Amino acid sequence: MKSSIRLPKFWVLATAQIVLVVACAVVWFYFRTVAYLAGPPDPDTYAWNWGFQLVAFAIVWLPAFLVCTGILLVIERAALTPYYHARALQVGRHVR
Repeated sequence: MKSSIRLPKFWVLATAQIVLVVACAVVWFYFRTVAYLAGPPDPDTYAWNWGFQLVAFAIVWLPAFLVCTGILLVIERAALTPYYHARALQVGRHVR
């Protein structure tokens, strides 16, 4: 008996992956910032507040996470396209 599980569209999987990466990045940012602000003060007093840390995260770290995720998605798309195409052809044969 063959499995009748249908594969979701690639963009659904990509969106879920991006949401998961952003959620993990925000959790990482929170714990990193809490640890930094709880540590001994350093001479850069302007960096000792949540606002500066949030702006630094939004300008430096979040785009880096998104670019790395985008590169990974391109690689996944290239690797999974033959599998999705073969699966679509296989489903098309069974429908007729």
